[in-house]
Amino acid sequence: MLKEVQEVKVGGRTRRVYVRPFAWNLHAPTHMEWTPDGRLLVVERTTGKVKDVTKGGDMEEAKPFAWGLQGPSSMCPLPDGRVLISEFWGNRIREISAGGEAEKAPVFLDGLIRPYSLAALGKVHVRIFAVASKEPTAFRDVAGAVYEITTGTPEIFIDQIPTHRSPGLEGLAPSWSWKSEDWSAYASGCSKTSWIDDGGGGGGGGGKLLAIAASSLGRVLLYPVGEGKKDLLSVALNYTLALDVGEMGGIKTHPQNGKVYVTKPREGEILALDKETPESYAFHPPVVKGLPTPTCVRFTPDLEGLLVCSPTNGVIWEVRGAIV
Repeated sequence: MLKEVQEVKVGGRTRRVYVRPFAWNLHAPTHMEWTPDGRLLVVERTTGKVKDVTKGGDMEEAKPFAWGLQGPSSMCPLPDGRVLISEFWGNRIREISAGGEAEKAPVFLDGLIRPYSLAALGKVHVRIFAVASKEPTAFRDVAGAVYEITTGTPEIFIDQIPTHRSPGLEGLAPSWSWKSEDWSAYASGCSKTSWIDDGGGGGGGGGKLLAIAASSLGRVLLYPVGEGKKDLLSVALNYTLALDVGEMGGIKTHPQNGKVYVTKPREGEILALDKETPESYAFHPPVVKGLPTPTCVRFTPDLEGLLVCSPTNGVIWEVRGAIV
């Protein structure tokens, strides 16, 4: 049962954490993102819509910003104002800056297999990355990869990421996939292969670090992209920030305190990782707990609060007191 007020250990001391619904009556909101012009957009995986939830409140009758997408998943704002979105069921990435009907939106890249997480590094010389599967069928979908897609042509950047499906989100698979075992490949949250983010916190690291939440290893990695192409185990061997984290959803680096905030959907928790001290997080207390299946975390405009997606109950939560 979610408590409006929690007492948790944050930064080594006990603090009061306040939790309230920010936006509700959404349909499977799995991911959200702030656009360059200050709008907070959220995807509804099962309806194929993107909604503007900047003002919060009841979203049941809210007019969609974009619609007709096939399994919208991750969004990625670019410094030039464009907004990319991955279509997990549609095997493509579109540019939806203008909103509207998906079929009229430009296709940035077509042909990736179940693309999920997107990340952009740098402000001037931007590099764009996407996580996707390597095989179309569920039985052969044993490993995925991080692709660099900056030019619109995918090139494997980090290879051999073991696939890990998210238990409990089977209802997010499209109905047409139920006729075969391939439904399993589509029933997933952020941990399908891994989740990526700008490890510098919105460019604060000079576009040099790629944060990778690898649920199959239970580790969060901070990889200097200047090191070039590698396989996941090589990256984990030398660039692990946190281990014993378990299954993860979305992650986000705070642009001021530099901590990496990690969602844990099965536990209903969010962890804050210290980039200065690589260590095991087996016994670290979360900054907030009791959230229903948190899959995505972002920050409030004042950078003092968290916004968290819960696809299982259609709510975005606002959390105050968890950032120090």
